[in-house]
Amino acid sequence: MSTQENAYQLFTKEVLSLWKSQEVSYVKVEELSAVDGVTFYELIPDSELLDGGGHDTLYPIDSEDVEDMLLPSKSIRFVVHRIYLEED
Repeated sequence: MSTQENAYQLFTKEVLSLWKSQEVSYVKVEELSAVDGVTFYELIPDSELLDGGGHDTLYPIDSEDVEDMLLPSKSIRFVVHRIYLEED
């Protein structure tokens, strides 16, 4: 589990700014897991809804919904895999 934990970081204003500078159009939200009452969601930039099922959702990068993902929550964490943090 520690390897997986190190692969992710919390979604921050800096990540959002990076993605905007990379001209990301939208963000996919995918449920990862729930641990001790906290549900983790992975944010994936410019992804597609390929499976057509589940609870995955796409949000425009400039939407209020994406801004709301920056707000602290006791029961929800939005995380980003480090592969999506590399600058072009």
